[in-house]
Amino acid sequence: MKLRRPRLEDQAAVLDMMAEYEERQCYPNGLRSSAWNASQDFADWLRLLREQETADNLPAGWVPSVQFLFFDEEDRPVGFLALRLLLNEKLFIEGGHIGYSIRPSQRGRGYGQEQLHLGLIEAKKRGLDFVLVTCDEDNEASRRTILANGGVYDNTIAGHERFWIDVEAA
Repeated sequence: MKLRRPRLEDQAAVLDMMAEYEERQCYPNGLRSSAWNASQDFADWLRLLREQETADNLPAGWVPSVQFLFFDEEDRPVGFLALRLLLNEKLFIEGGHIGYSIRPSQRGRGYGQEQLHLGLIEAKKRGLDFVLVTCDEDNEASRRTILANGGVYDNTIAGHERFWIDVEAA
């Protein structure tokens, strides 16, 4: 299992994964939706993602982030992970440093736990010592995933449970 930034050759697999999210009527957390929605096509999405990795020229209210795809043992993408390098007021309440999701057909297989673990490794590489990860109060699977990766409950704000993870210890 691995995380890596999306490439042009991932286009068909990513579009297939997005179609599954849409068919199941669920939101792909961990997808940098601002770039997805603003892009003209897949290549443009990749360009926007690269531009959003630094604070240079970001629209107001956006933070630098790195978009990843999560791949299973057979090198198929099974999820999205966004690593936000800074927090704004909204992300401090809902979203945190790491947003992630597993495509609906692949849930319940333990992928989320490994995906978040790999996200914490990426956070450490980028100099983060502690990361905030949030989940909705009713998302038991995400809560278990966060706790399994060393999450320490902080509080709940507006229906979002907030956990801090010491990246060094994870």
